[in-house]
Formats: sequence, C-alpha cells, structure tokens
Amino acid sequence: MSAESVGQSTVASAPIGVEGFIQPRRAAFWLLVFFLANGLYSVILLVLNSHRVVPEGMWLSLLLWTLYALPFVGFIRALDLDEEHSVLGFLLAFAWGGLGAVYLAIPANDAIFALAGKLGSPEFKSSWGAAIAGPTTEEFLKYAGVVLLVMVARTQFRTPLSVVLTGAVVGLGFQIVENFVYATNAAVAATSDDQLTPVLSTFLVRGLLCGLWSHSVYTAVSAYGLAVFLFDREASLAKRVGVAALFFALAWLLHATWNSPILSSIQAQGLGGAILYIFIKGIPVLVVGIWIWRMALREQATYLEGLAEYYVSDPALIAPDERPSLACLGTRRAERKALRKRAGRAAARQLRALQRAQLRLLTTLGRWGPGNRTTAHERQVRKARRRLEALLAKEA
Repeated sequence: MSAESVGQSTVASAPIGVEGFIQPRRAAFWLLVFFLANGLYSVILLVLNSHRVVPEGMWLSLLLWTLYALPFVGFIRALDLDEEHSVLGFLLAFAWGGLGAVYLAIPANDAIFALAGKLGSPEFKSSWGAAIAGPTTEEFLKYAGVVLLVMVARTQFRTPLSVVLTGAVVGLGFQIVENFVYATNAAVAATSDDQLTPVLSTFLVRGLLCGLWSHSVYTAVSAYGLAVFLFDREASLAKRVGVAALFFALAWLLHATWNSPILSSIQAQGLGGAILYIFIKGIPVLVVGIWIWRMALREQATYLEGLAEYYVSDPALIAPDERPSLACLGTRRAERKALRKRAGRAAARQLRALQRAQLRLLTTLGRWGPGNRTTAHERQVRKARRRLEALLAKEA
C-alpha cells in the first residue's frame, strides 16, 4: 500500500461525516458493551480480592501502573496524534484491551495450558505453554477489539494511522491490566510479609525493562494489516486479506518469540545475562514497531498534504510552503526547535498552537468538508497566526 494511494483515495472520496462510538442500532456496539461490562466486573472482583489479601501491594501496584500509563497519554498528545479520535474512542480502545481482552484471555490461556500439558508433557507446558497460549489468545482478542471498534464507527477511521493508533492503545490497556495482575499476584505469592518489594520488582522488569516491546507494539503491527485491508482499495480482496493475515502472523510471531524459551541460557547467567536476554529479544520487536509507525505516519503525511491541497487555498490559513512541513510530524518538531533558538520559547509555543489549529482544521475538513463546522477552526488558525506574527515582530 503506497502513501500516495491512501492519500488520494481518502481525500478524493466525498466527506460523509463521522459517526460516534455510541451506536445502539449496531450489533457490534452491544457486543463491545457486553464484553466490557463482563471485563469490568471481573477486574473489580480481582481488585477487591487483592485488596483483601495484600492491600498495600494492591494500592502500590494500582498507583504504579496508573502513573505508567500517563506518559503514553502525553506521548499521544505531544505527537499531535490525539486528533485522530474523540476521547471516547481512546477510552473504549483502552478499555477493550484492559477489560474485554483480559477477561476473555484468562480462561482461554488456562485451556491452552491444560491442553499443552495433556497433549505434550508437564515440561513442554512449562517451557512452551506461554509461547503458544499467549500470542494465540491475546493477539486474537486484542485484534478483535480493533475490528469491533471499526465496525461500530467506521467513519472515525480516516487513515491507517487511526487504526494503528487504536491498536496501540488496545495493547496498552491489556499491558497495564495484565501487569497489574502480575504485580499483585507476586505480592500474594511472596513468602515474607513484605508486599511492596514484589510489586516494585515486577514494575521494574515488566514496565521499565520490557515495556517498550510489549502488547502495544504487537497490536499496532496486527492493526496495520487491518488498515491495509480497509484503505488499499485498489488491491484485490484476496491480496488485502492476505496482507492483513501476514501482519497478524508477524504480531503473533513476535509475541511467541518473546514468550518462548529461546536463548534462555543467556538469562540464566546472572543479572547481566537477564538484562541482555531482554534486550536481545526486545529490540527486534521495537524495530518492527518503529517500521510500522513510520509507514503509518508517512501515509498520514500524504493524507494531510492532500487535504490541504484539495480544500485550503487561502495562504492565511495554510501557506503553500507550510503544507509539506505541516504534514510531517518530524518537520513540525524541527521547525519549532529552530524557532525556539531564533525567537524564544514563547514563539515556539505559539508556532505549536498554530500547527495544532491547522491540523484540527484539516482533520475537520477531512471528516465533514467545508462548511459551518470548519469556520471556528479557521478563526483559530487566523488568531494563532496573528499572535505568532506579533511575537516575531517584537523579536525583529
């Protein structure tokens, strides 16, 4: 799928508006609600049981993993990615990963572990059970959540980046709740009365050392395949299904390799060996994740530039020389950095405000086309530009 084909096909299609995520007339919506409600009930029971047995460990785990999620929210906002969906869209994606997928994965994983022990051996179950069960159930269930969200509100997903980002947020929700469970279970299993050290150790390993190459990356990879299926309209149905299956298989393979006992002999060689083991296994996952993000961002850039070319002719809104840089996240950041050196932090902050206003204008145009909905965004762009010009005039 080329960036040009994505941008042209998406921009050229007439705006049809954007559906909300509350769609009571659709079966997919009620399926989503059903599993979220069951997942919420399951997680509440888990929290209450943990509080009864290890209250200090539970509260510390809840605090640590909540704080752990906040930088990811800041990352989405810092990279201007929060324009892709409403807040509700992100909340539903996170909730599916942390509630729906976790709720369904626990019994499914237990069943596969039991089969591995019966059809194989206890040793096979211990060594390879996680490599079979984890990716098989968890990747499918997280992917199913992305598909459900697309089915609930298809027009919310205007670009491949919107699908990939949703997959990453689903994975993050799963990652946070799964790690919370691991941390509280570690506190329960501790042989001493110390509830805090097992939680801190789990946070260090699963959060700080392994967090960059975990569920968020896996689900972003499989979600990119779904994006190809949705947006590569020039390809045949068989090719689109095949590419989607390949990316899902890639996510499965990354997860299975991480869970497998491959290279476990390195892990056994003390603390240094354990850290080396994590990085040897994790860096390939991170590389694949960066590759996926770069493709999605490149396609997003083409889409944004196409919107500016198609809809915005007034240079006071978006000047011709601003279109390529506005469409490229890295260039936008570089321009702000250069302006901060030349004219100070206030000017750089105002340039960011102008860029965000321009992005909101473009995304609104992509969803609704010209009209009353874009008028307020046009005023915001002009206002931000006047403020920036005033600051630059003071520096001149």
